[in-house]
Amino acid sequence: MLGRFFLFVCLLMALQAKALTDTLRLSEFTEHRMLFEKALVTTTPLRDTRKVLQFPSVKQLTDWQLLSPQIGTHADRIHWLHFHIHNDTDTLHTVYVNVHFANQIVVFYVLNNGQRSTFRSGYMTPSSQWALPEDDRYIPLAIAKGATVDVLAQISNQAGILPFWTGAQSPKPSLRLQVEKEAFYLKKTLNEYRRNMSEYQYRSWIQGALALTVLFVALLYLKYRQSIYAYYWGYIFCGFLFSLLKTRAYTPLGHSLGEWPLLKIHLMELLLWWGIGAYLLFMIELLNLAKTHPLMQRWFRRLALLLAGYGFVYIVVMLLTNDGGFSQFSFWGGRFIALPIYIITLVWMSRNVQSPMVPYVIWANCMLGLFGILAWLRAGEVILKGVKLPANVDDLLTLSFAVVAEIIVLSLALAHRYRLLEKEKAESQLAYYEELQHKSFYEKRMAETEMLALRSQMNPHFLFNSLNSLEYLILSNDEHKATGYLAKFSKLLRMILNHSREESIFLEEELTALRYYLDIEATRLGERFTYSIEVGETVDTQQLIIPPLLLQPFVENAIWHGLMPSNKPTKNLQIRVRLADEHRVEFEIEDNGIGRKKSAEMRSRSSVKRKSYGMDITQQRIALFNRNYPNQLSIEILDIQRGKETGTLVRIVYNLLNDPTIDT
Repeated sequence: MLGRFFLFVCLLMALQAKALTDTLRLSEFTEHRMLFEKALVTTTPLRDTRKVLQFPSVKQLTDWQLLSPQIGTHADRIHWLHFHIHNDTDTLHTVYVNVHFANQIVVFYVLNNGQRSTFRSGYMTPSSQWALPEDDRYIPLAIAKGATVDVLAQISNQAGILPFWTGAQSPKPSLRLQVEKEAFYLKKTLNEYRRNMSEYQYRSWIQGALALTVLFVALLYLKYRQSIYAYYWGYIFCGFLFSLLKTRAYTPLGHSLGEWPLLKIHLMELLLWWGIGAYLLFMIELLNLAKTHPLMQRWFRRLALLLAGYGFVYIVVMLLTNDGGFSQFSFWGGRFIALPIYIITLVWMSRNVQSPMVPYVIWANCMLGLFGILAWLRAGEVILKGVKLPANVDDLLTLSFAVVAEIIVLSLALAHRYRLLEKEKAESQLAYYEELQHKSFYEKRMAETEMLALRSQMNPHFLFNSLNSLEYLILSNDEHKATGYLAKFSKLLRMILNHSREESIFLEEELTALRYYLDIEATRLGERFTYSIEVGETVDTQQLIIPPLLLQPFVENAIWHGLMPSNKPTKNLQIRVRLADEHRVEFEIEDNGIGRKKSAEMRSRSSVKRKSYGMDITQQRIALFNRNYPNQLSIEILDIQRGKETGTLVRIVYNLLNDPTIDT
């Protein structure tokens, strides 16, 4: 029933139209022909769009008049065109109706040889519904020879969920529909593709540059986690999305984005204001306004939030109403308001902000302002309307290219900022290193002085014990032993005096002095005392360096507190030096004396409390040595129990962090 009624309406309109207009015949034109004087036009309210599309009625399509160039259009009305095209040739022809690029929604209801068809086009029509998959401006009509097609065309703006807020008549639909023969259409389309190829290449280059910059800045933020990179990324990302939304409809990307035309068209304005907001936050970080100009920092931050809020309000309003008046107000009003603020801010910045980044900011904004203003004027058809500049220069007059040009300058600014920060960091590290060197130098000098003081305390302690032994021999009337003792003592004294001036000595020197000392003690203790010094074959005593008087205090302690109180017939002392591994040398001092436990009991019962100053001093020297030198010393003292035999083992481990100078 609906199909029959539609046919009835079309036939009734055809009868009505014959009184007003003639049928457009293909023989009347060679390449193309406007529909003026060949079509009828009338209007209905825009809010009736869905009802008209579903059920057109004769009553609604009244007040027809002949289409002429003088007839105006209205943003809040649906414009209906009714025309016929007759193929008066002897072959089938396909004609293409150019519905004009300014039209948002165009729907053709076609009656062709009794067949009803519907075709859609216009830049607010989803790409999946286009009559031609590659173009939103054309509707093809295949007409058999001798056939006549009856076309009812609906031309209007996209109706929103809510009615227009402003009531402004913008943008107005266009009734300048043109019928083009196939050869002309193909030639025109080919020329258009050729003409736009350079633009397509430029746009692809711009989008690629922006995509790489977005990725690079994102990686910078992930590595350094600094807000300046986050704001810079937000600014570039908005510019990148903006460039994608400007992609031509005939490209695969443009065709995909065309599936959401309302969002695609109005999202660009949102990205513009959000991008400027992110840019202002980036400027705060780049120029360090939080420290240099807190007032301007607060102003930039509030302005960024205001722009972000305005962008959100804009996209919500446009998605709900598709109000062209509000869109025009945002496009021109926002820019006329922002432009003076923009210029005043740049002038203030150049005069008041003392930063090496300011020249970069000025140059970057000059690039953005120059290309951006030209792009806005060109998009608003104020300049270069229908003009093609030589060498495809006008293909660069886009906001996306303006952003790329600015990004190049700002990237140089970031590189300069990074170099300045690295230089400042290097200078700070150098100053800190020099301070540490001074501190380390003074600490080392203090440690050396303290070590020298401890060695100075060590030598008198040893001399005191040695003179006691010499006194014992003299009082014993053993002149021969006293003479030999005195000769060895003088050699030992000379070595001790020499060693006291050094921070370190060779192991060979330490062992030589130790042998003199043990010979002296053997003279005093008699034949019951024996000692041995065993050095591993892999240890090079002439190359291994150790602190002076390292072993002597432990040897002395073993003799005085372990062997002398012992009643054993043989008092034995063993000194061993061996390579434990590649980086450790072990010194072991083992005696078969009374052991530490019994020695401590004897000292506790003794009426004369004799404190071992030599061991205390040695412990302090080792602690000081470990604190100031990389080669570390550790001491382990063990009690020995082999059946009834007792004794003490002192193990000194010398950790060499550097390669030891020993033969392997």
